[in-house]
Amino acid sequence: MIEYRDVQAAQARIAPHIVRTPLLRVPALDEALGCQVYLKHEGFQTIGAFKLRGALNKALSLSEEELGRGLVCASSGNHAQGVAYAAHKLGAQAVIVMPTNANPVKLAGVKRWGGQVELVGTLSSQREERAAQLVRERGMVEIHPYADPLVAAGQGTLALEVLEDLPDASLIAAPIGGGGLISGIATAVKGAAPQVRTVGVEPAGAPRYTRSRAEGRPVQLESVQTIADGTRTDHANPDNFAVIQARVDELYTVEDRWIEEAMRLLMTAAKVVAEPSSALPVAAALCGALPVRPEDKAVFVLSGGNADPALLARLLA
Repeated sequence: MIEYRDVQAAQARIAPHIVRTPLLRVPALDEALGCQVYLKHEGFQTIGAFKLRGALNKALSLSEEELGRGLVCASSGNHAQGVAYAAHKLGAQAVIVMPTNANPVKLAGVKRWGGQVELVGTLSSQREERAAQLVRERGMVEIHPYADPLVAAGQGTLALEVLEDLPDASLIAAPIGGGGLISGIATAVKGAAPQVRTVGVEPAGAPRYTRSRAEGRPVQLESVQTIADGTRTDHANPDNFAVIQARVDELYTVEDRWIEEAMRLLMTAAKVVAEPSSALPVAAALCGALPVRPEDKAVFVLSGGNADPALLARLLA
């Protein structure tokens, strides 16, 4: 299980290489969400998403020999871009295993940074199997999108920035896919400001950790169906589940229609673009699943802005 000191070490390691994204106070959203709204928008990162943090923390921890063997990852898109970017900056080869229904914006981002793309299946387990095969057969070093303590620690650095900017935050709400982001955030928050509520939000069509908490064990889903392409993981990782059980105060799920409503609200009222996965925390407050009060200083982590332009056009039509 990662510890607070791991997130602190990650912050020192990656700070020269990332954007310290702003914490935006957005009063235009207060009435709709029922609280004082703050947005931590990771869409301002070089790759348009938070995944750069964890990928860089892992890559910068590798030896020259390990980098020389090449990097591999299985990802639906944003982590793929993070690994491709890290490999590009460190002069390493990267093979990126993505789903056949990959978001075209994210696919283009991977190719922009020189990643060699393989399209495999639609389930995370299928992509992970191919990545593991490349590790066995070619000796490549895997940078897992969420089942790696260095990756999770890197993701948690955004929470340290939030608490530096807003020490009296009431809560930090973040989307959950594989669980690395929420594990890092919860570890940072409980280490630096344990009074702050840590909230995770999943799609109703991919409730891995919500169901795991209810059953008291990590579960495997039979199917995943959600517009939130960055959260289409079909199983709960045991290590992240342990962190979530110990450090995440609340878990909620939201239907896709509320994700779309949240994306529309963010574009029209806050004037920012958030991809579907990124809009999950806002959707939870918008539909009333996440309980907040008018006096709460609520931080909503917008994990990325790599939305499909066709989807944005449909939502605004």
